[in-house]
Amino acid sequence: MERLFRLFIHRRLLIATCFVLVAAVGVYSWFQLPIDAYPDIADVTVQVVTQVPGLAAEEIEQQITIPLERELNGMPGLQTMRSKNLFGISSILLVFKDGIDDYWARQRVQERINGIDLPFGAMPELNPLTSPTGEVCRYIIESNSYTLREITDLQKWVIIPRIKQVMG
Repeated sequence: MERLFRLFIHRRLLIATCFVLVAAVGVYSWFQLPIDAYPDIADVTVQVVTQVPGLAAEEIEQQITIPLERELNGMPGLQTMRSKNLFGISSILLVFKDGIDDYWARQRVQERINGIDLPFGAMPELNPLTSPTGEVCRYIIESNSYTLREITDLQKWVIIPRIKQVMG
């Protein structure tokens, strides 16, 4: 241990040079890290929505959702498929394995749904590519001196237009 301390004391320039070199490599590596402010940790998902006004949920399931599920089943990288049927709407959520590219998954889903004929002129569509982490900011407006109507007007005519002017 004493020899090590003597080395540090007698070779100060060498030790200082090594320290500066290690620090420089650390700073360079820090700038090369691919880190986002809000990293996207969500699964790769694609949502297929089909609107057929006037059909009950049971009819939507039998005539729209089940044929779509049959067509989409067995896609490469598909991990889970969930569907929901409401009055006039069929919604299918496809979850893909980690590492699958969002655009690749959307392209494969689009190819599959293009090849299916659905009754009532139903046209399945893909929801826009979004992420759960896309919602970054929330705000609350509270006041003891303004009425609810005045607060609503303030938000609608002052705050929202100013937020929309922000780039990004």
